[in-house]
Amino acid sequence: MHQVSRIGFALLIVAAALVRGAGLEMGNQAGATKVAAPKQLFAVRGEIKKAASADKGMLAITIKPFKDFAEVTVAARENDLVGSAVKREGGHDLFNALIGEDSRDDDGLTAAELREGDLVSIIYDPNQQNRALEIYVH
Repeated sequence: MHQVSRIGFALLIVAAALVRGAGLEMGNQAGATKVAAPKQLFAVRGEIKKAASADKGMLAITIKPFKDFAEVTVAARENDLVGSAVKREGGHDLFNALIGEDSRDDDGLTAAELREGDLVSIIYDPNQQNRALEIYVH
């Protein structure tokens, strides 16, 4: 085989691997580097319908989206921190604290403290059994 043909054949193999979306290992003097396929994450925004214990330290959170989409169940650790999607002025809601409603401390809210009816946005990875990566409460 000619040198030009070998290079063309090698480029064809590389292009085919990239089109398939598979990881590709390329050798060099320092060792092999791996080019991974792009990662696709999903997100859901809606109301918590159910939060139940799944495994030790894990929760299965079922969310009903606002529109006519199917419910989604994601897995989250009980101690995963939950962010606030809306920043309150002054950092706390004094009125709700005075009347005794929702006495949860937003600064340290965890997934285990989420309740049915809470409005949340969750970013999750469908390739890891719908593992929640980020949770925000509204």
